[in-house]
Amino acid sequence: MIKSSDRSILLMVTEEDGDQAFYIKFESGFSWPGGASGPTVGEGYDLGYSTAAEIAVDWSPFIDAPRVAILQKAAGKTGSAAKAFVEAHKSSIMITWAESLAQFRGHELPKWEAIVASHLPNTDKLTGDCYGALTSLTYNRGPSFDLPGSRYIEMRNIKAHMAAQRFDLIPNEFLSMRRLWPKGGDLWNRRGHEALLFRDGLLAPAVAPVAAAAAPAKTGFNPEKVLS
Repeated sequence: MIKSSDRSILLMVTEEDGDQAFYIKFESGFSWPGGASGPTVGEGYDLGYSTAAEIAVDWSPFIDAPRVAILQKAAGKTGSAAKAFVEAHKSSIMITWAESLAQFRGHELPKWEAIVASHLPNTDKLTGDCYGALTSLTYNRGPSFDLPGSRYIEMRNIKAHMAAQRFDLIPNEFLSMRRLWPKGGDLWNRRGHEALLFRDGLLAPAVAPVAAAAAPAKTGFNPEKVLS
């Protein structure tokens, strides 16, 4: 059973691939986000950090075997090798918007919700918006709640706040970690959207159903206006 709210799922999909028109134009084949990333498909699925066997498990229920085999060729390729692979094979596969969403909701989202629950205490006390905000963060940054160093201060703080059930302190941790990315960039904005989503989740009863809402804009968002 999916625990994230419809609103948070829409946020994750939008942050990973934009809207349907953007996906069809730019993301329906292989893409490479840059840096140490691998070739990605669907809703930010990184093939470079997956084995061929994992790719088969993750994608076989949603696309045909020939396309699964094409995805498997990208297994383990990261960084410059991933860039070269995408340049050579970008148009060798096409995954539809519907297939991408089905794979994300049917496999990736439950998997990452379970990862969140395995790394953070008291997730059963969260609303769908709050759970979804943490799932979005973890899907993007990995379950780095115990990693040392200044880069992960806020991630460790979030785990401490979850343990203490000080959920009210978590939105500002999302905002604080924006120091890691250029102001106004995609990840800087994404952390702000997640902070607002978590804050809104605190205002709703945990047992209340959460209605779907429009996806947040990727730019022009100023969470300081609504968060202390």
